[in-house]
Amino acid sequence: MTDPRTAHGFRTHVSEQLYSVMRQPVVDIKTEEIIHYEWLVRFDHQSQLEGVLRPAEINGVIKDLDLSMLVQAILVLNNDPNGIGVAINLSGASFDSEDFERSITACLTALTAPPEKLVIELTESWDMQDLAPAQSLINMLKKRGHHVCLDDVGAGAASIRYLRKLEADWLKIDAEFIWAAYETPREEAILKALLSLREPLGVRFIAEGIENAGHLEFVTQLGIDAAQGYGISKPEAETRIS
Repeated sequence: MTDPRTAHGFRTHVSEQLYSVMRQPVVDIKTEEIIHYEWLVRFDHQSQLEGVLRPAEINGVIKDLDLSMLVQAILVLNNDPNGIGVAINLSGASFDSEDFERSITACLTALTAPPEKLVIELTESWDMQDLAPAQSLINMLKKRGHHVCLDDVGAGAASIRYLRKLEADWLKIDAEFIWAAYETPREEAILKALLSLREPLGVRFIAEGIENAGHLEFVTQLGIDAAQGYGISKPEAETRIS
């Protein structure tokens, strides 16, 4: 089998769908209802997931996976338009491709399910220097009625730049930020300051990394809108993919 850490191997794995898709619920803290599932990709390889995805970002082939996941999400949502929505991740590295927005737009023309069922998460794993392509894509998505989520907020130096330039509907707080705030007053104060942006920016917050009842109680008291983590539900196989 080809090595997914190489550009050719990664493209082969994606084109032949030699990967699995897991889903993990994002749950409304007040109602305990599932808002949507985040789709998580898994490669059958001894390397950790980052050891596969990071080379794909560097090699410029991560967009193949982004588009493959989008196509599958559209098929699932079209087959079950009244079901629970799906959030898929788009890597910032994909925006280095000039035709990426055009490819996304072409895929979305096939969506017949309500657009709010498809959530787009923009990850911070790749620090985008030029945010103009991301701004253009986000504007297009929001005009179509999709919700946009900025992932990994608080994980890296790019967060503030992204918040300044990219108008999202959801901000997902990085798990390690949540854990640090749970443990130390200084980190908690910083998290509270971030949460004060809810009304001015018109955003809602998702807390990642909710591993236990203590974490859940903590983010509930902070007034965070939604939660995700092993303490709520472990990832499970996405059974709706045919």
